[in-house]
Amino acid sequence: MLPLLVSQVSKTFHPSKRPVVEALKTVSIKIEQGKIHGLLGPNGAGKSTLIGMLSGMLLPDTGKIEIFGLDIVSDTLEAKKLIGVVPQEVTYEMAFTVREVLHYFSGMHGVPSHERNARIEAVLTDLDLLDKIDERAKHLSGGMKRRLMIAKALIHKPKFLILDEPTAGVDVALRQKIWQLVRRLNQEGMTILFTTHYLEEAEQLCDEITLINHGQVVREGNLKDMQTEFAQNSIHFELFDINVPHLAEVKSIGVEFEYPLTDLGPDMHALTSHYTGNIKSIKSGAASLETIFLELTR
Repeated sequence: MLPLLVSQVSKTFHPSKRPVVEALKTVSIKIEQGKIHGLLGPNGAGKSTLIGMLSGMLLPDTGKIEIFGLDIVSDTLEAKKLIGVVPQEVTYEMAFTVREVLHYFSGMHGVPSHERNARIEAVLTDLDLLDKIDERAKHLSGGMKRRLMIAKALIHKPKFLILDEPTAGVDVALRQKIWQLVRRLNQEGMTILFTTHYLEEAEQLCDEITLINHGQVVREGNLKDMQTEFAQNSIHFELFDINVPHLAEVKSIGVEFEYPLTDLGPDMHALTSHYTGNIKSIKSGAASLETIFLELTR
């Protein structure tokens, strides 16, 4: 049974005194068991609207959403027991301690009372927050509040985890810790839906991706297959200093540069000799996710 099946879902908003917004247009997505699935798209593509519906916060106008076969509209409570959601916006219960916040959420998700303390300590240990267990949430740093959000989503051991921009605004060290946690949870059998604007993050973590734009799915499938499909006869490279004279054939592609490939040896030599000491990275073959993203959304 699929962790997520979205069938022909649409959603239109009718704000007062503003134009109608067609946020999603008959979107269909499926996520396989045990995968890390990336949901990608530019700002305004419809990602947040879709996640709002997956978490039961919004109702679809048309179509159906199933979580492990349970309809998110008619079986909301049972479906929500199976999912954990880390929203994009950091919200926290200012007056309560970390322990009190997690005790409340564990009870709300049906964790037996005799298991709660052990569960709270375990999830805080995973997130390096155990020493803050009796700290009031309002006194935590921004990164710690983000980790508390993740702890709230994991406290009931969900089968399907939704991470909406979980590393937005965090430092490099915490981002690496979140990556490690995501990989470990996935290895333990958890299916994960991951949204991010950091394409290198999706490239590192995701098995499958769905790319949406203007409320529609423009591509869905295995990331490695897409990278092979979009591979071009070109060399991609990054520079430390981009404000240098370039070879005539070089094109700018996002943060990378592209150079046409005709003969690998001579072409590599031409690049490395021209940009001596300035090349940060260089590769040929499979297309980067950034290249795919720009190609499909431009």
